[in-house]
Amino acid sequence: MSIKNFIFTILIALIGGGALAQDIHFTMFNLSPLSLNPANTGLMNADFRIANSFRSQWRPIGDPVNTVAASYDQQLYSLPNNMSGGLLFINDQAGGIDLVENKLMGSLGIKRFGRKATLSGGIQVGVASKVFRNEFVTYPQQYSRELGTFDPDLPSGEEAMRLSTIYLDVNIGGVVQFKTRKGPLTLGGAIFHVNAPDESFYKTGDRLLPRLVSHGEYDLSLTEKLFIRPCFIWMTLQKAQELVVGSAVGIRTKGNSLNVTGLFAGVNVRTGVERNGDAFAPYAGLDFKHFKVGVVYDITYSDLQIATDRRGAIEFAVIYTSPYSAATKVTIPCERY
Repeated sequence: MSIKNFIFTILIALIGGGALAQDIHFTMFNLSPLSLNPANTGLMNADFRIANSFRSQWRPIGDPVNTVAASYDQQLYSLPNNMSGGLLFINDQAGGIDLVENKLMGSLGIKRFGRKATLSGGIQVGVASKVFRNEFVTYPQQYSRELGTFDPDLPSGEEAMRLSTIYLDVNIGGVVQFKTRKGPLTLGGAIFHVNAPDESFYKTGDRLLPRLVSHGEYDLSLTEKLFIRPCFIWMTLQKAQELVVGSAVGIRTKGNSLNVTGLFAGVNVRTGVERNGDAFAPYAGLDFKHFKVGVVYDITYSDLQIATDRRGAIEFAVIYTSPYSAATKVTIPCERY
């Protein structure tokens, strides 16, 4: 069996189990705010925000796994308690095994402003669907000893398996953003799949157990123009763990024809905390007008590099942040006559 077929066989086993399936993840997690934490809904100095991330990984093994996350969130000025709302759409497609997952989540956020910190809480509720096209997939029971290879005409042994499923998903989270003399410090935590939905194609009660997420970022100004931006995300699902930690260095600019206000570059490292590491991920980006764009490339250094030739994933992200009308509302007192 080739490495490609072996990996795809393992992925099929995970699909059937449901509870051990891998959630989507981005290396530039802070550029996909609503997929990072529901409490990020409306947590910005803007009336509304549009974010889009695209990730393609494992291309050297075969058909890549492609992931798209697009979100929109805005302030709800007509409602009390500094409420905000948003939508998150996720499309994840594993081309080699023809598995497609789509999610549409509605977000609601509530903020509390203080002198030294801003607190935000959020909830996401939505529907997820998964479709599995198995025309070009073989199963372990279809291995023919006579042929020495897989025979798709043999019974798969998966009669109870359905080729599509749909389920309700619920996520919750909280974020605290501290105001410091050197810049904002953001810390957050979230629980994904609070309702532990049954996402398997067998509907045997195997649950997608809650995934716990902790994350942080410090936008630290060293001088008027120079800044560093350390960040981390730690995710756990049962005994599985993933830690991404890194930092960017950047400069703030002004007075140029392209309206570029900042340039940054850095590197993240992905590891499993209690196991060997996975990848280095150098990235770069820029801020201009109301846009922030970034690109990152994962360089695999785990044992998977044998199959991928160290080529892990490429990822792009762009965020548009609108002007903030609330910041421009000024009340001018006048005398009464």
